[in-house]
Amino acid sequence: MTTLKTSNKYFICNFKSLLLKEDFLELKEELNKLEQTDKITLVLCPPTTYLYIFLNTDYNLGSQEISMYENGAHTGENSAEQLRSLNVSYALVGHHESRHILKENDNTLLNKIVNAYKYNIKPIYFIGETKEEKENNKTHEVLTNELALLKHLPKNILTDLIIVYEPIWSIGSGTTPTKEELTSNISFINNSIFNLTNTDIPIIYGGSINEHNINYIAEVPNLSGVILGESSTNIETLKNIYNTYKNII
Repeated sequence: MTTLKTSNKYFICNFKSLLLKEDFLELKEELNKLEQTDKITLVLCPPTTYLYIFLNTDYNLGSQEISMYENGAHTGENSAEQLRSLNVSYALVGHHESRHILKENDNTLLNKIVNAYKYNIKPIYFIGETKEEKENNKTHEVLTNELALLKHLPKNILTDLIIVYEPIWSIGSGTTPTKEELTSNISFINNSIFNLTNTDIPIIYGGSINEHNINYIAEVPNLSGVILGESSTNIETLKNIYNTYKNII
């Protein structure tokens, strides 16, 4: 068993496609009032359309998607080089919407991770089980299968990777794993990663995080941060979650 030792925590906001230009301009002004701490790396992931709003700020920017292709005749794609030119330093890879709706496979996800690293963008790789898989006691099997692609990544990329445990059944449901379930699954992921790669990789949690459950989520061992979805689109909720998290870690 390995214990990941890190003083720095991630607080990532995935705004999805839920806000418009005026909302992000207001959000930017409100975030400037947030009392940040060096203990937390705050990462904002707006839609590509609105990345420009945060260009002249000190915020860490993440892309909600990244292409598996280099620059070229790939209409609708956002290449890693293009994203880097917008000061993007993180990219979400393997979100359940990409896996289950767009049917992205391991080869696609690997190429995205490699492309991100090539342009100094940290890949944020998602894993997690469905409700049916959870009910059939297949959580560890699913996590093992989705972590298997790490075997195909060189050490230098692995050390830049961030893993997100985001149970698909939890997204938007208002339901999260219990503290015991989350502790057990994070421990399993942590040990699986080390056995596969002999490397410590930060693991963060996502899925229906709110102002109440952040209290116990923040206390889970070996958890290096959180990623918010819809709850990040309300600035007061975002600030409350951030401040609570900051005071606990």
